[in-house]
Order: sequence, then structure tokens, then C-alpha cells
Amino acid sequence: MNGARTLKLASLALATALLGAGAWLAQSGIRQLALERQQFAQLQQSLDGARRMMPEVEQRERLVRSIKDVSVQVDRLGFDPARWGERRLRRPLGPVSRVEASQFLGELGRGGAGSVFVADVFDIATVSTDTGLFHSPQPGDKGLTLSVSGTLYFQTTASAPSARSVP
Repeated sequence: MNGARTLKLASLALATALLGAGAWLAQSGIRQLALERQQFAQLQQSLDGARRMMPEVEQRERLVRSIKDVSVQVDRLGFDPARWGERRLRRPLGPVSRVEASQFLGELGRGGAGSVFVADVFDIATVSTDTGLFHSPQPGDKGLTLSVSGTLYFQTTASAPSARSVP
């Protein structure tokens, strides 16, 4: 009987050890599951952030493609930045007659294809409330106010078609 009792005690001890090992493995698995859930939540947040940034990334890619297209066109047309100069122009806001305004604006465009004016500020308005910019001045017209600020780009040498130019 002693042998049967020892066998039962040994079986109980073995079952207890196996139960303890199983409990330890289960607890370890639960900790690992909690850690992996936390990592999943962080990865999900990163994915959501990346998805929110996609429209901006796509817009930047379109801008880069557009810049490359312009660069190709510039090269194809033989544009050489070394042949161009620039001057800042500024006319502060102030009264001006229609004739003076017409002369000033005409001078900005006189360079033809050899010059380009890029305005930062352009403001023209009638002083009289009952007159318009695009109508003949009426009696009592008080003129205009004009303000212009920008950069005038102009060719410094004659532009010959480049050897790279393809019609």
C-alpha cells in the first residue's frame, strides 16, 4: 500500500508541478498578449497618422512633377538664367492721373518678350466713387490711386535659340 500511496503522491506532485508550469506559461502569455496589443495600438496610430499625411504627400509629389516639367520646358526652350537680370520696383500708394497711370503701366510692358514683371503688390482704384477704371473719365473725376511693388526680370543679352532646343 505504501507503494500505491507513493505513486499517488508522486502523481499529485507531478500534476501540481504541471499545473504551476501551465499557470506560469499562461501568465507569461497574457503579459505577451498585453504587450502585443499595446504595440498594435501604437502601430495603428502611426498608420492613421500616415493616412492623414497622404494628401499632403501626394500634393508635394504633384508639385515636384510640375517643377520637373517646367525645368524640362525651360531646358527645351534654351532659357539661360545667366542672360537675365532683375530689378525691384516699388511705387508707393498715391494719387495719379489716368494718363500717368497708363504711361507707368505701359513702361512695365515695353520690354516685350525680353522682360517680365512679377508683381508682389498691385493696387489701382478710382478716387471718385461714381467713376470706374474701365470707363472714360467723367467731369469731376479725381483720378486714381496706384501702388505697385514687384520684380522686373529683363534679358541682359540677346537670346539665341539653344542647341538643345527642340521644336
